[in-house]
Amino acid sequence: MGGVIYRVLGAAGLVLIVIGGIFYGIFYTSGWPAFLPLLLGLALTVAAFAGGYRSEKSEGSRRTARFGIGAGLSVIAVAAILIFLQTLSYRHTAIIDLTSNRRFSLASQTQKVLNGLESPVHLTGFYKQTSQDRVVLQDLLESYSAHNPAVTFIFIDPDREPVIARNYSITRTGVLYVESGQAREKLENPDEERLTNAIVKVTSGRVKTVCFLTGHGEKSVYETGPHGISAFMEALQTENFEVRDLVALSAEQIPEECDILVAAGPEKDIVKHEQNIILDYLTSGGRALFLVDPMTEIANIEGILAAYGILLGNDVIVDRQGKLLAGNFLTPVVNSYGKHPITDDFRHFTFFPQARSVIALQDTPPSLKVTVLGRTNEGAYSETDMATLLEGQTQYEPSDDAKGPIDIAVASTMGFSADSVSTVIESRVVVFGDSDFAGNSNLRLSGNRDLLLNTVHWLAEAEDMIAIRPTDDLQQPVLLTATQGRFVFWIPVVALPALVLLAGAAILTWRKRTVR
Repeated sequence: MGGVIYRVLGAAGLVLIVIGGIFYGIFYTSGWPAFLPLLLGLALTVAAFAGGYRSEKSEGSRRTARFGIGAGLSVIAVAAILIFLQTLSYRHTAIIDLTSNRRFSLASQTQKVLNGLESPVHLTGFYKQTSQDRVVLQDLLESYSAHNPAVTFIFIDPDREPVIARNYSITRTGVLYVESGQAREKLENPDEERLTNAIVKVTSGRVKTVCFLTGHGEKSVYETGPHGISAFMEALQTENFEVRDLVALSAEQIPEECDILVAAGPEKDIVKHEQNIILDYLTSGGRALFLVDPMTEIANIEGILAAYGILLGNDVIVDRQGKLLAGNFLTPVVNSYGKHPITDDFRHFTFFPQARSVIALQDTPPSLKVTVLGRTNEGAYSETDMATLLEGQTQYEPSDDAKGPIDIAVASTMGFSADSVSTVIESRVVVFGDSDFAGNSNLRLSGNRDLLLNTVHWLAEAEDMIAIRPTDDLQQPVLLTATQGRFVFWIPVVALPALVLLAGAAILTWRKRTVR
C-alpha cells in the first residue's frame, strides 16, 4: 500500500512541476502562481523517491530505487535547465542579421527616428486574422515597438469589429493608421520606409518646401522619362517635403516659403536679376542645391558659387573604374567621402554620368566653411580638351589635365550677422558636378538616392533624418562560368555518389574475404 502512495505522490509531483514550468516559462507568470506548483511538485517528488527507497527491503530493490532516484533527479535537472533557458531567451531576445543588405534589421534612418521620438505613436492595422500580410507587418511593428516602447500597435479585423472600422472609414483591408496626438496618417500596403516617414510626419511640425528653379532648361520634376527627375520629387514627398516649381525671372524675391532652392541641371545661365535675388535669399539664411553639368556656360551661377568658396572646373571627369562598374569611362565612381554630416557613415558607391570637377577654395574667411563631400579614385583624371573628348578620344596629359582623385561634390556654410550682434544667420550651399545622377534612370543606382536625400535633409537642418534608408529586397542570382557550371554538376551529382558506391563495394569485398 505504501508503494502505491509513493508512486501517486511522485506522479503528482511531476504534474505540478510541469504546471509551474508552463506558468513561469511559457505564460511569463512570476511570483507564487508559478513558484508554488514548482516547489510543491519538487517536494512531492523528493518525498516519493525517499519514501519509496525506505519501503524497499531487499538490496536489489534498493539498488533499483537508487537508480530510479538518480534518473528522476536528472530529469528534474534537465527540465529546470530547459525552462531556465527558454525563459531567458523569451525575456532577453537578440537578433543577428547576416544578410548582405541587412533586410531583417531596422535601417539606421528608422533607428534615428525612433530614438528621437518625443511623443507616443500608436499604430492601428486593419487586416483579416488569416492574412499573410498581417503576419509580415506584425514582425515589422514588433521591431519598432521593441526599439522604442513609445510605439504601440494593435490589429483589428474589420469583419469582427465593424464599429471601429466604421470610425476609421475603412472600406478595404491592408490599411495601417499612424497616429500621434491629433495627427493621423493613412498607409496602404505599408513597408518600413513609408512607415518611418509617416511617423516623422505625424510627430514633426511644419512641412518644408523645396523649390525647383525653372526657365533655363533644368530637369523637370514632372518628367517621368529617363532624363526627368520625377523619382527625385517622389522621394522628397515620401520624406515629407513639399515640392513646387519656381520662375525666378518674374519674381521680386525668392518666396519665404522656399526652404530649399534647387537648380537641377540648368542648360542656360540665369540672368543678373535672378543672380541678385538668389544672393539676397542666401544672405538671409537661405539654402540652395546646385546640380551643374559639364560643358555648360553658366557664369552668373558660377559667381554665386564663388562667393561660397566653390569653383567649377571647365572639364569632364574620365574614370577608368567607371568602365568596369558603369560600362563607360565618363561615369566617375565615388567611394571616398569627406568628413561632413551628409556623408558620415556613408559607405555606398555613387555614380555620376558625365560629371565635371567641383573645386573647394582653401583660403576663405572664417565665416565660410567649405567641405569636400566626395571625390573619385586616383585612376580618374579631368579632361580639359573638349574637342578631343567629343571625337571619342581622350588620354591623360600631365600638362593640361588634373590627376585623380578629383573632387566632385562640395558643401559650403556661411555665417551672417543679423540685426542683433549676438545672432548669426547661417546659409548653406551644396554643389554637385552632375545632374544626371539624380535622374530617373540613375537615382536608385547604389547610394545615389541616399546621398541626394541626405543632402536635402542637411540643407533643411534635419540632421536626424540623415541616414541610410530601408533597402529593397536584394536579389542575388548566382552567375557561373561554363567551367564552374561543370564543376558544380560533376562534384555533387557524379563524384560524391560514385565515392559512396566505391566505399560500399570496398566494404562488401572486405567482408567476403573476412568470411572466407
